[in-house]
Amino acid sequence: MQELARRAAPLEDVRITTVTMPKEDPTWRFALGARAESVGILVEIEDADGATGLGYASEVPHLGYHMDVMLAVVREKIAAIKAMPGMERRALLGTPWQQSLPAPVRSLFDMAWHDLLAKRAGVPLYRLFGGRDNVSLRVNRILALKSPEDMAGVARGLLAEGYDCFKIKIDNQSLALDVDRVAAVRGAVGGTATLTVDANQSYSPKEAVVFANAIRNYDVQIFEQPVPQRDLEGLKWVRFHTDMTVEADEAADSLTAIAAMLNADAVDAVSLKLSKLGGLDSLLLAANLCESRGIAHRIGAHVGSRIMNAAALHAAAALPRLEPHAEVGEFARLLNDVVTGLDIVDGAVKVPVEPGLGVSLIPGTVLR
Repeated sequence: MQELARRAAPLEDVRITTVTMPKEDPTWRFALGARAESVGILVEIEDADGATGLGYASEVPHLGYHMDVMLAVVREKIAAIKAMPGMERRALLGTPWQQSLPAPVRSLFDMAWHDLLAKRAGVPLYRLFGGRDNVSLRVNRILALKSPEDMAGVARGLLAEGYDCFKIKIDNQSLALDVDRVAAVRGAVGGTATLTVDANQSYSPKEAVVFANAIRNYDVQIFEQPVPQRDLEGLKWVRFHTDMTVEADEAADSLTAIAAMLNADAVDAVSLKLSKLGGLDSLLLAANLCESRGIAHRIGAHVGSRIMNAAALHAAAALPRLEPHAEVGEFARLLNDVVTGLDIVDGAVKVPVEPGLGVSLIPGTVLR
C-alpha cells in the first residue's frame, strides 16, 4: 500500500458538502436521543490525474461530535491541505496515529484517501487489506424504541423483506416494558431469527443482570452496552453474572479504550465503528487486537450515507474472523442519499467489487 501511495498523483482539490437525510420514520428514537434526520459531511478529494475519492462522516451528538464543530475542523483542515505543495497522505491525515482531529473527521479523510488509492490501483478497497472475495453479509436491522406492539409490527415488516437479524433498542424507563418489547419482537419474527438488545448505557450493572435473566427464554444473543460508557467494572460484572454475550459499543471509542477493556476482561465482544475509531486502519487494528485476545468483534451501526457503509463493508471483508451479521443497512431507512451502488437484497448486502468503495455520486451533487 505504501508503494501505491508513492506512485499516486498529488492532490489537486478537496471539496465538501453537507448532507441531510430525513428518516422514513421521523419518530425514530433510542435511549440517547431522537431526531427526524441524519446529517453528515461528504468530502471528495481529487488528484492531478482527475481520480477522486469519497469520504463521509455523520454527526454523532451522543458521542460529543456535533456538526458545527466537525464542519469547522474539516474546513480548517482543507485550507491547510490546499496550502501544502505535493499533497500526500501525511498532508491529508497527519501522522498515522494523529489524535488532534475528532475521530469522525479522521475517518472522513481516511475513507476518501483509501477510496482514491484503490481506484488508482483498479481494485476494490478490501483487496488493499488482503480481504476475502465474494463476501455477502446478513444485515442486522435496528428496531427503534416504540411500544412493544409497534416494534413487533416493524420487525414483522422487515422479516417480510428478508431480514433475519434484529437489534432491539431498550431504554430502562421500565424494565417490564423492555422485557415486553423483547417478547413481542420474538413473537413477531419466530424462533429462528437472531435477536440482540442494545441499552445504550441506560442500565446499572445490577439492573442489567435482572433484565438479562428476565429475557432468558427469548434466545437473545448479545447485550450491547448495558451500562455507562466508562464503567468497565460494571461491564465486567454484567459479563460474569449473565449467560449473554456482553458487547461494548460506546465504550469502544479508541484503541486505548478497547485495550483497557480487554485487559480488564470486561467484555465478550466489541462493536467496531469507523466514526469512533477514526478510520479503516484503526478499525482493523482494533479487530486484530480483539482477535489476539479471543474477543469477538463485528461491524457496528454506521448510520448515514452508503459511502460510510460501503467502507465498513470493505473493512468487514478483511476482519480476522467474518461475523455473519453486520449493522450496515441503516441507510435503508434514510432518504435522499447522495450516492448509489449499494443495495440490500433479501436481507443481505454484498461487498462491492468495483474499484474503490464501489459507490458513485448521484449526478448533479454539488460539492465546493
